[in-house]
Amino acid sequence: MKNAKKHETLILATIVIGAGLLLGLFTTSEHVRALGINYLEGTQLEIIQSILNGQSADPWQYRVLAPFLVNIVRKLFAHFHIIHYTAASFIIFRIIQDTIILIFFYTYCRMLKLSMSYALIGMTILAWGMSYSHYDSDLQFNTFFDVIFYLLAGLCILQEKFIWIIPITLLAAFNRETSGLIPFLLLTISIFALPKGSVRKVMPIFIVAFLTYIVVFVGLRLVYGQKELYIPYGHHIGLDLLKFNLFRLATWQNLFSTLSIFPFVAIIGYHKWTLKLRVIFWTLVPIWFVIHAFGAIMSETRLFLVPQAMVFIPGALLSLAQQADLPNRTSAQLQHNG
Repeated sequence: MKNAKKHETLILATIVIGAGLLLGLFTTSEHVRALGINYLEGTQLEIIQSILNGQSADPWQYRVLAPFLVNIVRKLFAHFHIIHYTAASFIIFRIIQDTIILIFFYTYCRMLKLSMSYALIGMTILAWGMSYSHYDSDLQFNTFFDVIFYLLAGLCILQEKFIWIIPITLLAAFNRETSGLIPFLLLTISIFALPKGSVRKVMPIFIVAFLTYIVVFVGLRLVYGQKELYIPYGHHIGLDLLKFNLFRLATWQNLFSTLSIFPFVAIIGYHKWTLKLRVIFWTLVPIWFVIHAFGAIMSETRLFLVPQAMVFIPGALLSLAQQADLPNRTSAQLQHNG
């Protein structure tokens, strides 16, 4: 019996890892196809070297984790004299990132009580959106690390392994400033979705994680100094950038290409979500969209993969799963009453 269960678990793990790898190859290939090898060995390399040399603009200069790790892989590939070692190292790194995202996403869906089939469907939906998120972008290793860290934090919170939020926040803060909501996911879940008194247990972890984020955020700016703020398309952060985002056709075209109808399906079925997913929604989604509407280019839809993976796709699938199961439950109830 135990051997049969182990065999079944091994088969399932093989399916999930295999699916993640195949979909990761697909998503990365779409980004590489849009950019080209010459771009990777030219502009992409220059961007990474600029950050490593402390010569990049705000906020890119302070997103140091991904360039540091990618450069290690690049040097390793160079050591073994791999042809086009720069492009090859970048591509392999992104394939690994995308594969990890999709495997974590599958596990996250299962933790939200979705079936294996729905979780696999969700992987495919997420990969399809990821493949369309390359507008005006390089390989954006830090953005995809952001998705990894949020999914990993979500898994730790759902499994109540709260202490892991501290090292996750530490790494995520070195990667990208948008990771600042990770400690707050822990706090809000403990307040609204866990048994009474949980917040007292969680509060010290939240405080340490949040202070860790602040120390890294401030420390990076002290180490590298003040950098010139990048002004995207000549539009300043605030109402100027908001107006640009809202009245630009590319914003809505690209958002629909990446997110599709799943935010709408998810919100329509909001009452069918788990309590923890509702809390994650209110902690993450409103502030995420507000910050990026006023402070980023919304047509660069890779920026919205975190809410897509954390909330919209699982929410839509939970809604559809319960809707599909309704006829079976109704039939069983009628038979029982009969």
